[in-house]
Amino acid sequence: MKQEWRISIYLILILAVVYTLVLFVPFTWNPSNWQLRSDEQITIADLDTLDLDSSMIKPDTIVAEVIIEDTIAEIDTVTTYLHLSCSTAFSKQLDKLQQTLLSSTTEGRNIRILHIGDSQIEGDRITAYLRESFQQRFGGSGPGLATIYDPQKINPSIYIINKGDWKIHSIFNRKYRLPNHEYGIMGQAASLKANSPGTFKISGSRWAEKHASYYQKVRLFIAPHKQTLQIKGLIDDTEVINDSLAPSDALTEINWEFEQLSPQIKFDISSNGDVHFLACALDSLCGVSVDNIALRGQSSPLLHRTNADLFKAMGEHLDIGMIIFQFGTNILPTIAPNYHFYKVQLAKQFKLIKSLLPDVPVIIIGISDAAHVNNGQIEAYDHLSRIRDAQKAIALEYDFAFFDLFEAMGGKGSIIEWANEDPPLALSDYIHFSRRGGKEVAGYLTEAIWLRFDGGIDNDSINAKNILQ
Repeated sequence: MKQEWRISIYLILILAVVYTLVLFVPFTWNPSNWQLRSDEQITIADLDTLDLDSSMIKPDTIVAEVIIEDTIAEIDTVTTYLHLSCSTAFSKQLDKLQQTLLSSTTEGRNIRILHIGDSQIEGDRITAYLRESFQQRFGGSGPGLATIYDPQKINPSIYIINKGDWKIHSIFNRKYRLPNHEYGIMGQAASLKANSPGTFKISGSRWAEKHASYYQKVRLFIAPHKQTLQIKGLIDDTEVINDSLAPSDALTEINWEFEQLSPQIKFDISSNGDVHFLACALDSLCGVSVDNIALRGQSSPLLHRTNADLFKAMGEHLDIGMIIFQFGTNILPTIAPNYHFYKVQLAKQFKLIKSLLPDVPVIIIGISDAAHVNNGQIEAYDHLSRIRDAQKAIALEYDFAFFDLFEAMGGKGSIIEWANEDPPLALSDYIHFSRRGGKEVAGYLTEAIWLRFDGGIDNDSINAKNILQ
């Protein structure tokens, strides 16, 4: 009998402890919210083809919309116009950028806009038209930054041919990743082995837009190197460059200016040590440059994998005025209820951008519409809007602007209509744009930016019902 009483007392005590824990200790156990914490755990196939049709269409007229949204953390008001959402902090940065761009030609400055993204921007198919619009408005010319080794000739705005033992090291390619992480702004490095002379020849491209087709200034950015580097340059078999670069533990920039437009230059390179070229910039003497930095297959720019000091030094050399950030395609195969894991990934990258390139305004272009084949039927992705929502939330949290490309192009299922256009605005994979589609997308974004530049939006006295209705 005594044993039965002891068991009863133990049960009562256990129940009392459980009741106390449930009553006073909060539990947040919710399996539906569990997410992967890193893109390293996600294997995503990326398919891409290029449509190099250079013909153009005029973007349709866009009816302006103005929406007043909730405040961010009850501190900063966000306004949305033509699908571009901006905090007042970003708007001030944009005003400052406009003044810098307007004075760039008189001050002899070359201001850069970096367009960084995944395979959606590969082949310069959106950047080319952003570049042309900015250079038409603010002056400047040239295709901007490019890698000096492009075996696939994937950038139609510049023509480069190489001879020698060249290799490409990419921040996203583990097999050929540099052990010292010396990539720079482009996330790539074209390397030449020690005691292995090489050449590369640059020239204008017939595929380039009008302003991108000519340049007067050539700049080379070289990672730290342990041996002397010899560089010779020839134009029409006439030597115009003969430089010797001493070993350096820091970023090296070497540049040349030419009176003639778009000179076809052959560079001869030799060194007793390995040499890593981070980029070649083909620009005008002043104005604006817009650079295409495509990192295929990635859900973010992977800034945590690069040498921070080298990245920051290159950014200081380049005089960066704005960053346009366009990722999201490679998250599509991953279906999640709220994409918290993706917000964590992006937050890590955004924090690095702010630390490496402080005070530079950033526009996040949201994921575009996409579709897939299901049982023989083409269907839009139901979860895509959740990816867009996650991108927008974390962008505004960091005082970046957000451009809702999904809604700008027509919302769910619009990619199917784009692919069925004649000629098509999207490729048959129902994910990537054609060059015509890229021009359309660039038109949407620049129209929204021009509206802000031209004073169409007044953040102090905005009227959502009366502006441009």
